[in-house]
Amino acid sequence: MDPSSHKRYHLHEWEPTDMFNTYYSGTSEKYITKESVRFIVEQLYKVAGQGQIQGDYLIDISAGCHIHHLLPIFEIFREIIILEFSDLCVKELVKWKHKESESYDWTHAVSIMAELQGTSFKGDEMENALRRNISHILKCDFTKENITDPVVLPKADCVLSLFVFHLVCEDQDEYCRNLKKVSCLLKLGGHLLLFGLFNAKYYTVGGSKYHILTTDKTSVEEALRDAGFVIEHLEVIESKMCNDTTYLEHMCFIKALKESNVVV
Repeated sequence: MDPSSHKRYHLHEWEPTDMFNTYYSGTSEKYITKESVRFIVEQLYKVAGQGQIQGDYLIDISAGCHIHHLLPIFEIFREIIILEFSDLCVKELVKWKHKESESYDWTHAVSIMAELQGTSFKGDEMENALRRNISHILKCDFTKENITDPVVLPKADCVLSLFVFHLVCEDQDEYCRNLKKVSCLLKLGGHLLLFGLFNAKYYTVGGSKYHILTTDKTSVEEALRDAGFVIEHLEVIESKMCNDTTYLEHMCFIKALKESNVVV
């Protein structure tokens, strides 16, 4: 099927279970853990250990109600603000923050962090510390000039983003515009920590294939440069999760410094 014929699945329609039912379906649990959790946690743990990322405010803007990517770096920041596209995902994260029943169990991610740190497994302590650092869980919308309108956020020292641009952007022009909107959330000298996909084509929810924006290394580098960023580090791994439910060739992690302001 031509990727251009796949439907758009808007993130404001997401239910919490959708993030676990897309490329997770029909995929070996070993590869899910390696790519969707371990790769992310390991890269951010390395970044945290380098001491180059610091400040008061971290803004997280990611696809789905995850918390595993915050575990390696939350202690660096005084305050974390999470932005979500879906009301249901906001609700699910609020449930987790307040330790309500039936919230998602992130024990597997916490155990990876404990392994990296070489410490004994203290899942409740780590999650509770993260909960205390999360000050706001807000709805956002990339169709607005200020994506958190009517809330005006303080400029962040760091923005962390997992895969969201591939889902909200129809084409490369929209990808560039949305990167600029994210750049506007950052202070000069702040960092963008970006996880993305190279040569992705589709993912599946409920048996239907949906659009993923296809990007490659060159197009992402150009978009970041146009949004005022300088890439300081780029890590790429080949994906083993290509199957009938999801197609992507590579997963990437980029650490980029905001060097200049841009006009959206």
